[in-house]
Amino acid sequence: MKRSLFSGLFFAAAFSADSVYADATKSQLYKDLVAPIIEAKCNKCHGSEKPKGKLSMVSVEAILKGGNEGPAVVAGKVDESPLLQRVFLPMNDDEHMPPEDKEQLTEQETALLAFWIGSGAKASGTVADFKPDEKALAAANHVLGNLPEAATTVAKADAPKVDPAMEKLVKETIGRVEKAGASLMAIAQDTPELRFSALNVSKEFSDDKLAELKPIASQIKWMDLARTKVTDQGLAHVAGMANLSRLHLENTAVTDAGLDSIKGLAKLEYLNLYGTQVSDAGLAKLSGLKNLKKIFVWQSKVTDAGAAKLAAAIPGIDINTGWKESQPQPVAAASNATKPAMAAATAPAPAAKPATPAPATPAPAPAAKPATPAPAPAAKPATPAPVPAPTTPAPAPKAPTPAATPAPAPAPAPAPAKPTVDPMFQKAVTEVEAAATEAAKRAAQAKTDFDNAIKAVEEATKRAEALKASSEKAVAVAAETKAALDQLKKAVETSKK
Repeated sequence: MKRSLFSGLFFAAAFSADSVYADATKSQLYKDLVAPIIEAKCNKCHGSEKPKGKLSMVSVEAILKGGNEGPAVVAGKVDESPLLQRVFLPMNDDEHMPPEDKEQLTEQETALLAFWIGSGAKASGTVADFKPDEKALAAANHVLGNLPEAATTVAKADAPKVDPAMEKLVKETIGRVEKAGASLMAIAQDTPELRFSALNVSKEFSDDKLAELKPIASQIKWMDLARTKVTDQGLAHVAGMANLSRLHLENTAVTDAGLDSIKGLAKLEYLNLYGTQVSDAGLAKLSGLKNLKKIFVWQSKVTDAGAAKLAAAIPGIDINTGWKESQPQPVAAASNATKPAMAAATAPAPAAKPATPAPATPAPAPAAKPATPAPAPAAKPATPAPVPAPTTPAPAPKAPTPAATPAPAPAPAPAPAKPTVDPMFQKAVTEVEAAATEAAKRAAQAKTDFDNAIKAVEEATKRAEALKASSEKAVAVAAETKAALDQLKKAVETSKK
């Protein structure tokens, strides 16, 4: 047998689209899912009383210890675990498990067992803790929604025990609560854990009504007090609900003082303080709730700094502070802003006046003609050449035209303010979310009731068919008896003759 094929087979199963859906992320991987499979499919032969091959599978320790042939599971090594090796043997192989005449593992159950073994075969830890991939999570969801009937033995054995007196008290309290219009019911079948909701009577539900739940406080796991009249004083009754894991206090008058009653609820995982008067001081009181995973403080007095301190105290917590984006102030343009200085235009230096030209030297007179023998009159002096007029000086150059004054840069436009959220809209969103949550709870309960009804009908049908078969057999026996009596009667009559 080639063990290397196993790892490719375990998660290749196609999960049925019509199977019952459940969210298994918060379920204990071994206790809630793996153990029920083993109880239903393996422990008829490997239970605590005379297990075959001395292999007991009633606990993780027993499985890892193994029997005559060694451990049934090798933690972290799917391919080397005999438990799954035998599951994948051909059906007609003598070593195949479960035996051919027994109920076989489904593809989803096999995939889940492989995921559990590959994750270390731990006895504790939720499905989410082991970071399942999409197919492993689909297998877990399918198994949780379709647990084998025999698997309920494990769940019932692990469920908290309730004495008859407490069971009677719970029934009486449920009757009173439902008569008053509120809701109190079991979270799931075969568990004493309860969930309470005052959604339908929120306007009338006050501290004194909350006090009526005190006798069964230890049984309550989910509590919805949203939009009720409950005050800080009333929360003293919640302090006794040691098993509480989910608490809704949105849109109540609860303040920091009320959280003194909450800070001791060690199992609390979810807390909604939307629209309350709780501040950073109150939030700091919750730093010891190490199991707290999600808290809403939107529209409260909690600041981002207070939320950050709680996040540092409880690693991994999800703190929803809502829309608290800061509104940047628009930058106003200064009315007296200094305009940019213009560069001074340098005036050109005036042109120097041209120097006055010196008067021109007169041209020399022409030479006298030679004298004739007769005395000639003296020659007239030559007329001096005219002095040229002084040259007109060139006009001075024009000064350059100064550059145009630049326009000042416009001031930046103010940043548009971000739209604010209408408080009424926020309130409506929260109320719709709360209503949707309650509707989901009721739908889940209705589905559980429907499934139970279907099972009851199927069981009744089986019994009716068995009764019919028994009746038919009785009729046949009666007919045979009558025939025998008739023959006996004839024999008696014949003997008399």
